[in-house]
Amino acid sequence: MSSSVAAATRPASTRAAGMPRSAIREIMTMAATRPSVIHMEIGEPDFSTPAAIVDGAFEAVRQGWTKYSSNAGLPSLRKLVAERCSSRWNTSVTADQIVITTGAIGALYSSLMAVVDAGDEVLIPDPGWPNYEAITHLAGAKPVRFNQPASRGFLPDPDEIEHLITPRTKAILINTPGNPSGAVFGTALMKRIGEIARRTGIYVVSDEIYEDIVFEGEHVSAAGIVPEDRLFVVSGFSKTYAMTGWRLGWLVCPPALASIVTGLQEPVTSCASTISQKAGEAALSGDQSSVSEFRDTFKRRRDIVVDVFGNSGLLPVVPHGAFYALIDVSSTGLSSLEFAKSFLLAADAAVVPGVTFGPSCDRYVRIAFTIEDAQLRDGLTRLRQFIEQSGSH
Repeated sequence: MSSSVAAATRPASTRAAGMPRSAIREIMTMAATRPSVIHMEIGEPDFSTPAAIVDGAFEAVRQGWTKYSSNAGLPSLRKLVAERCSSRWNTSVTADQIVITTGAIGALYSSLMAVVDAGDEVLIPDPGWPNYEAITHLAGAKPVRFNQPASRGFLPDPDEIEHLITPRTKAILINTPGNPSGAVFGTALMKRIGEIARRTGIYVVSDEIYEDIVFEGEHVSAAGIVPEDRLFVVSGFSKTYAMTGWRLGWLVCPPALASIVTGLQEPVTSCASTISQKAGEAALSGDQSSVSEFRDTFKRRRDIVVDVFGNSGLLPVVPHGAFYALIDVSSTGLSSLEFAKSFLLAADAAVVPGVTFGPSCDRYVRIAFTIEDAQLRDGLTRLRQFIEQSGSH
């Protein structure tokens, strides 16, 4: 057999080829070809990284911080993250529990890879960020969705979660504040999840990347509620400090699993960018006024969403955190992907089809209120008019 014939008979990895794809990128690609589009599909802050953080990175480069760090990250940054978590959670978190990752996605990937074997089951939210399903798939595990319907404020029912747990369930992934809905977990809900973890022994992976963007009340972390030996907490710098492109996150691990998570960095990324880590140190140790300024801006924009859609019946739940809202497009008779494409072509404005967040979400589109106020109001007004006109045909 010739080498060319042999190569032709070797298929690509079925696991890689079968990975679920997100429709977010499809819409972004379409929108990129239209220069005047109003972008409500992009889930990242529109602010620049605060100058003090940028200056901290440049100074670190001048001082020679351009080499590898350890797999777990710079000890100085891990210490700062541990102090931050200890202060916020009113509990003791040690630097040994912290692993610095390449973005919060790196923390999510590492947490599941640390505990999941092929054939295990992972409970993931519906609606929920599509990468949860993709990571579970790549781990060789089976994603099992739990519902977060509008009738419950896009929050889960702990009784349903408990009913879904089988002997093969290894972990549950939760997200608060939530993408795509902006829903925020309360203390009672988090306590129920903690009780389930304590009783069943499943791991809880709590994605709290939007923890500093809460508009009403306080962020309730899983830390201090879910048993420490069953809990991974995911967070990072991208949303709080407008540092998406710096690719810097962190993972708070169960003490017994921190070394395993650290080892997982070596074959995947080796370590997070050392320059970014020094920028992270500048972020955590410097002036925090930008954090509240960013949050106040997103709250003002959230209120614009409510102003445009509040009396329409198209905004099923007012978001209490993050910078997203789900808008009901079911009256148009179109699937969410059909709607998003038609709306983009007709109105020069981009939204994300809800189906990318789970089957239950196909009646919605997600908007991100991450653009300046006037443009946001224009885009939302176009969206409401398009829904109402399409639904009247």
